Amino acid sequence: MAQSKSKVLAALALIFLFSSSLYAQPAGKPLLLQEMTWTDVRDYLKTNDMVIIPLGSTEQHGPHLPLGVDYYVALDTAKLISAKTGVVVAPVVMAGYSFYHSGFPGTLSLKPETLEEVLYETVETLIKYGFHRIMFFNYHGGNNVIQENIIYRINQTTEATAIAVGYGGPIQKSEEDAESFDWHAGVEETSLILYLEPQLARMERAEKPVIHFTPQMEELRELAKKDPELMNVWNSLFGVPAETKKGGASHEISSNGVWSLKDPKMAKPEIGEKAVKGMVERAVKFIEAWKQARK
Repeated sequence: MAQSKSKVLAALALIFLFSSSLYAQPAGKPLLLQEMTWTDVRDYLKTNDMVIIPLGSTEQHGPHLPLGVDYYVALDTAKLISAKTGVVVAPVVMAGYSFYHSGFPGTLSLKPETLEEVLYETVETLIKYGFHRIMFFNYHGGNNVIQENIIYRINQTTEATAIAVGYGGPIQKSEEDAESFDWHAGVEETSLILYLEPQLARMERAEKPVIHFTPQMEELRELAKKDPELMNVWNSLFGVPAETKKGGASHEISSNGVWSLKDPKMAKPEIGEKAVKGMVERAVKFIEAWKQARK
């Protein structure tokens, strides 16, 4: 009887292992749509209908970081998530909404309605093939409203379900420090590149910027010490085109494109590693939980 029971348990174990192999991509190897064949995609869709679309930008990031910081952070982090979950990553565009950075050469920008339409038409195609759970991993604040619009549009007009798993969504919590104003190309973003793409950092060029706050910004910043809600008004003055005359375009705020009261030379790869691992962990936890839900 014991021997018979052992055979049954062994058989069940083999069935479990075989069935698991059908549904789980081995950890450590990300799936990038552009690197797959059409037969790879066909086979993937037999067991998984999830896809991650990274969103970033091509915009100035000071004299020491590449224009593609946000794109690389979004793509590299999405690939790390893929390696742990087996979900396909499908990059679509390398530009975002970045017009307020165009005072520095090299910045590319798409109109919000253009980017939204490109993403929507891409998702329509993915849905046609069988991708029905769409996740956007955004790492650019200028894309936040576009991301909200495209997710709403997908959820309201297609059979797919879309959600944000990156910046600007419910999974990742923003921890912008208004006091140090380390928002763009400063210590945090430099640390991210030192961890993810260190060969692209030119740390010998890193320098602390001269930051110019308009009188209105200075006043709001001071008043917010008593009424913190006023920081919402203060925040709204930044990252706007020069044409608005708010003084919030990148070249109006910063001498070199860095938005920080800190010195980017303080950046360390360990800081970036901690931030990336946190983003990956939160996204992976969500994805694994969503996998359990009935399609």
